[in-house]
Amino acid sequence: MTLNHKAIILGLDGATWTLLRPWIDQGQLPNLARLVHEGASGPLTTTIPPVSASAWVSLATGCNPGKHGAFDFVFPQPGGYDIGVINVTVRSVPPFWKTVEEAGGQVGLMSMPITYPPQPINGFTVCGFLVPNEQSTYTFPPELKEELKRNGQRWPLHEFEGNRSRHPGRFLQDMLDFDVTRTDTIIWMMEHKPWDLLACVLKTPDTVHHEVWHIIDPTHPRYDPALNHQFAPAVLAYFQKIDECVGRIIAAAPPDTFVAIMSDHGGGPFHKFFHVNNWLAQQGLLKFKRTPLSLFKHTLFKLGFTPITSLKIVNFFRMGRLRRRVKRGRGRGMLKRLFLSFGDVDWSRTKAFAVGNFGQIYINVKGQRAQGTVEPGAEYEAVREQIIRSALALHDPEGGDQVIAQVYKKEELYHGDRVPQAPDLILHTDRSKYVSFGHADFGSNKILEPSIGQTGHHTMDGIVVLHGPGVKAGEAIRGDIIDIAPTVLYALGLPVPSIMDGKVLQAGFTSEHLAAQPIARTDGTTSSTAESSKVYSEEDEEQVMERLRQLGYVS
Repeated sequence: MTLNHKAIILGLDGATWTLLRPWIDQGQLPNLARLVHEGASGPLTTTIPPVSASAWVSLATGCNPGKHGAFDFVFPQPGGYDIGVINVTVRSVPPFWKTVEEAGGQVGLMSMPITYPPQPINGFTVCGFLVPNEQSTYTFPPELKEELKRNGQRWPLHEFEGNRSRHPGRFLQDMLDFDVTRTDTIIWMMEHKPWDLLACVLKTPDTVHHEVWHIIDPTHPRYDPALNHQFAPAVLAYFQKIDECVGRIIAAAPPDTFVAIMSDHGGGPFHKFFHVNNWLAQQGLLKFKRTPLSLFKHTLFKLGFTPITSLKIVNFFRMGRLRRRVKRGRGRGMLKRLFLSFGDVDWSRTKAFAVGNFGQIYINVKGQRAQGTVEPGAEYEAVREQIIRSALALHDPEGGDQVIAQVYKKEELYHGDRVPQAPDLILHTDRSKYVSFGHADFGSNKILEPSIGQTGHHTMDGIVVLHGPGVKAGEAIRGDIIDIAPTVLYALGLPVPSIMDGKVLQAGFTSEHLAAQPIARTDGTTSSTAESSKVYSEEDEEQVMERLRQLGYVS
């Protein structure tokens, strides 16, 4: 089978039309403006909840999480309460680029999330996110790592965190240095390696949203006009440089290349954290041990001896380098010994607990977990209904706003053979004001608490722009993140595997193109990893968890 032409998926992590559309209209982002004008564009709805780990795997597979099995960065291990960390082996459905490979195409993956450790591929992979350290093998073929270095190509693995709470201008420059350097290497690979499909991601827009939203949003409670006057131009300059990176990558490809620019979710403000495990404890569904040490730690916790108190001190004294040590509280060693943690939970008396960054609740079911307390069937449903009623009744004492917009049962969101591993409930907050925080351990003793450090978070709608052969110019479209894989396969002239839940974004193509190239489906599927396996050493896993803590994705 012959591919029609080349294709690029260019991810702008967390990009949102809320910021980009006005700047495009003002002529501030010329490269994105041209692609939007000449192509089809609109919102791209992400997974529920809007967590990057699940979203990127949904993009890679074209499937819902109930099929591919990735629900968050962290999850309780089957049968127990230990916390697992996402990696490529969790993915139980083949990625769409396997179809490209089977058609004889060369595939390049650069900084695509949830591709570590790199798997054999007909082409090349350069991982970024969740690589433990520089000593890790993060390329395929493995020797590519040294080849890049010999040719003067730098590939920073992780953003520099030191200026996050110290100086917004320096922080923005740090983020730019990171993605501009990666862009240079992406273009070098495009020019020196064969490829038919290139999937790459510029990562820092999401990090920038998390950190500086209060600078640009006059409605945010932490908005400061003086801070806006000083640093809002630097925020725009950052996005103008990202726009330049987009233009450079597109210019390095042949003129008839199909391009899909997308984000894994949107971005927007948030005002307060909702600490799910604290709320479950308040509801009597999560219990603590009654040993002397746990009772002592719980007493200190109630008095305010928490990691979040340490973070406030670190932020007050502008000690950015120390911030990552205490951010949201989770840790091994000293942090776990000093502060209340999951190690202090009495599982034999606990009915429900939260693990995940977006309100994911797991019921402690007998026969499913080592110390399960809830009988399957009627009692399980009764506990879920109790949590739903209580969650929807939760209002903010300050202003009376409803905190939880909707509660989903897992079977309402997901379908597939991985549904049993899914969270039993998802508390979907009002994303414009409240963000759930429910990771292992207890970073704060509050139920609702003003944001510390971060002021922006994920929203449901990201962006999509289609550009290239057969695409309607100036067309408004709307899609879901699972639609990207089938759309790119269609653009390459390949059939869409029937296992995919996503659809081809037909509204983005001309009627003439659709008539000349009908959409084809195939029953063929490629086998993939069956069950997740441990790929990190204990030291590497802690480094990955540390990285996720820095970004605010675990506590």
